[in-house]
Amino acid sequence: MKRLLLSICLSVALLLSLGVFYDRLEQQFLPKSSQQLLQGLPQQFAIKANQIPYSGPHPRKRVKPEESFPFPIEFGEVGPIEPLFAGANEYPFLCGTQQSGLGQPLVDNQDGVGVAVYAESEDNLLTNEIIGFSKDCLLPTRIQYFVLNDNGHGYRPVERLSDLEDQVTEVIRVEIGTINRFIYVIAIPVGRQDQVYEFDGHKWNQRLIYRMKGGVGVGREQGHIRVAKLLYEHQTQLEEGYAIAYSTGTETSHHYNIWLSEDTALRVKHQFMARYGVPLYTIAIGGSGGAIQQYLLAQNHPGLFDGLIPLYSYPDMVSQVSYALDCELLQYYFDVISPQSMWREWENRRLVEGSQSISNAKNRYGSLQAMASALNVDFRQFPSGASICTNGWRGPAQHINNPIFFTHYYEIHPGLRDKVDWSHWGNLAHIYGTDGQGFGNRFWGNKGVQYGLMALRRGEIDMPTFLAVNRSVGGWKPLGEMRNARFWHISGDDSFRRLSVWSEHNMTHDQATTWPQRTSGNASAARAAYDAGLVFLGLADVPIIDLRHYLEPDLDMHHSLASFVSRARIDYAMGRSDHHLIWMMEKPKGLSRREIIRSLPIDDALRLLDQWIINRQRHPQQDLWQSRPNTASDRCYDQYQHILAQGSHVWDGNWNNSEKQGACQQRFPHYQQSRMLSGESIYGDVLLCDRISIDEAVERGVYGNVDVSPFRELLTSTFPDGVCDYPEQPHRYVRQLIDALE
Repeated sequence: MKRLLLSICLSVALLLSLGVFYDRLEQQFLPKSSQQLLQGLPQQFAIKANQIPYSGPHPRKRVKPEESFPFPIEFGEVGPIEPLFAGANEYPFLCGTQQSGLGQPLVDNQDGVGVAVYAESEDNLLTNEIIGFSKDCLLPTRIQYFVLNDNGHGYRPVERLSDLEDQVTEVIRVEIGTINRFIYVIAIPVGRQDQVYEFDGHKWNQRLIYRMKGGVGVGREQGHIRVAKLLYEHQTQLEEGYAIAYSTGTETSHHYNIWLSEDTALRVKHQFMARYGVPLYTIAIGGSGGAIQQYLLAQNHPGLFDGLIPLYSYPDMVSQVSYALDCELLQYYFDVISPQSMWREWENRRLVEGSQSISNAKNRYGSLQAMASALNVDFRQFPSGASICTNGWRGPAQHINNPIFFTHYYEIHPGLRDKVDWSHWGNLAHIYGTDGQGFGNRFWGNKGVQYGLMALRRGEIDMPTFLAVNRSVGGWKPLGEMRNARFWHISGDDSFRRLSVWSEHNMTHDQATTWPQRTSGNASAARAAYDAGLVFLGLADVPIIDLRHYLEPDLDMHHSLASFVSRARIDYAMGRSDHHLIWMMEKPKGLSRREIIRSLPIDDALRLLDQWIINRQRHPQQDLWQSRPNTASDRCYDQYQHILAQGSHVWDGNWNNSEKQGACQQRFPHYQQSRMLSGESIYGDVLLCDRISIDEAVERGVYGNVDVSPFRELLTSTFPDGVCDYPEQPHRYVRQLIDALE
C-alpha cells in the first residue's frame, strides 16, 4: 500500500512538473505573426448595432442588375472589386496571394489598412521597406502554362512553350486574376501554338466544369489556391478537353455568403465566355460546402449551371447548424454531467445524438483531452470512443458560433481582433441583422427541443433518463457573453492546461441556477435565412448526381443522411425527384486522402450528364424528365467501382416510408441526427421550432404510448416554455415560399 501511495504521489508530482514544462514549451509552438499582419478597419465598415434582418425578395425572384464591368479583364489589369449585387465589401479582409505563390497583392492605400506590401530586392526577396498597404488583395490578370510531369501524374509550370521538347503535347493554359477580390483560375487545354493574346482552342471540347470547394469559413479572407493541385484533381477531365473554372470566392472555407458565391460564380463565367467563348454547357462539381453551393445556386439562380455533381453533400449549411450546435452540449452531458454509466458505451449516445457513435473508435481530440486532463490531475476524461460529433463537428461548430474564435488570429493585429464579430452570424449580419451590441443575430436555439424523444417513444430509454438529459443539457450563451474557445494554440490560448474540447465555459451551466437555461433563437434571423435563399427548399430544375463515399464507419461529418434530406425536399417542392440521382460508393482501402476523392466514378457521372444535357438542348420541347437517359438511375458501388445495385427503389427505407429496405440502403444504412430524434421530419428544414404546451403535447400523442402522468410536473418544469411542435411536412414558411416562387 505504501508503495502504491508513493507511486501515486510521484506521478502527481511528475504531472505537475510537466504542466510547468508545457506552459513554457508551448510558447515555442504558438504561431508567429507573419509579415502580412492584417490591420486597420475603414470607419464606414465599423460594426453597426441594431441592424434589421433581411426581408426582401427571395434571390430566385430578385431582379439582378445588368453587368457593369467590361469583361474580359485585360491582361495586366484587375477585375471588378465591388460585387455586382451581393452587397458592400467587408473589411478587414485577409489576403492569400502570397500563400498561393502569386506574390504580394497590389498597393491600394497608404492609410495602414489591410496588409503591408514590401519593397522587393533585385532577386525578388522581400525587404523591410513598406511601400504601402493592400485592403483588397488585388492581382493583375496573367497567363501561365502548365505541362504534365515526367511521370504523367500532375502538372508543373513552364516559362515558355517554345522551350518545350517536341514530344510534349499536353499543355494547359491557366489564367489567374481577381474578381470580387477573390482569386479566380481558368484552366483550359490548348495547342502548342497558343499565345497570351491568341488563344488556340482546338483541344477544348466546348464544355466547362465549374469547380466549387468546401470547408467551414466565416468570411473576411481571400483564401489561397495551389494551381498545380487544382489541375491534378482535374487531370482526367483536362485530358478529355474540359475547361475548368474556379474561384476562392466559391470555396466555403472562406465564407458562407451565398449571395457572394452567386455573384462571383456569375462573373467568373462572364470572364470565361468573354475571352474563350460560350460553352455548350456548364456542370458544377464540388464537395461538402461545394455541394451546398450547387444546391443553393441552382435554386437561387436558375440557368447559372446546367447540371450538378454535388460530392459529400448537404442540402445547405444553415439547417445543419441545428444539430451541429447540439453536439457539444450533448457530449458535455455524456462526458461530464451525467452519472449514468450507459453513456460510456458510445453506441447508446446514438439514442439522443443520432449520428454514428462507436466505442473504442479513435477520438480525434482524445489524446489532447486526456493529456490536458492528466496535467490537471483529473483522470476522468480519457475518452473510450468517438462519434461524428467529436470527430466531425468539434471545432467547426465553435468556429461558426463564437464571435471571438478565429483560426487566423495570428494574422490579425491585436488591436483589430476585438472590433470584429468573427462568427458566421457576424459575417452575415447584413442578412441576420445585429443586436444592441453589434453582434450578429443568431437563429439557433434549443428551447422546446426534446432530446431523445423518439428513443423514449420506442422504449429505448425511460422517462427518468429522458428528463435527466433534457433538464441538464443547457444551451449556448448570448454572443456578447462568450469568451474565446480554449483550443490551445488554435485559438491563441497560452496554456495547454486550459484546453476544453466542449467549450463548456460558453454554455449556460451557471452554478447559481438549478438547471442550465436553454437558448432562445432569434425568429427574425430565422425568417431572414429563408428569405435570403440560405435554405434549400428543393427547387432545382437541372439534372443532379449526388455522389459520395459511404463514410459512416469513419465517423466523418459527411453523413449519407444528407443526400436523402435533399431528395425529400426536391420531391416535396417539385412533385417528383427522378432528376436527382444518388450514387454511393464503398470507400476504398489503402488510398491517400487525395486519391480517395479521385476514386469516385466522377467520369461516369460526367458522361451521363453530358448525354442528359445535350438531349435537353437538342429537344427543347422536352422537359427535364423526358430528356433523361435510360441509364440514369440511383445506384451503389463497391470500392472497385463495380455497380452493386441500381434502379428506382434501391434507396427505399424508413426515410421515405417504404416497407421494404432497398438493396443499397441495406448495404449502406444511414443514421439520424439529434433534431430528428427530437421529432423533426426527414426534411430537416426547421431552423426555429414553434412550441406547444405539455398539456397539448400529451393530448396530441407526442409521447406515443408512454404514460407521462407520473412525470407531468417534471415535464412542465423541464420545458416551461413548451415543447417543439415539429410538422410532418416541411416548415410552414417553406411551403409559402415554394408557392410564391413557382
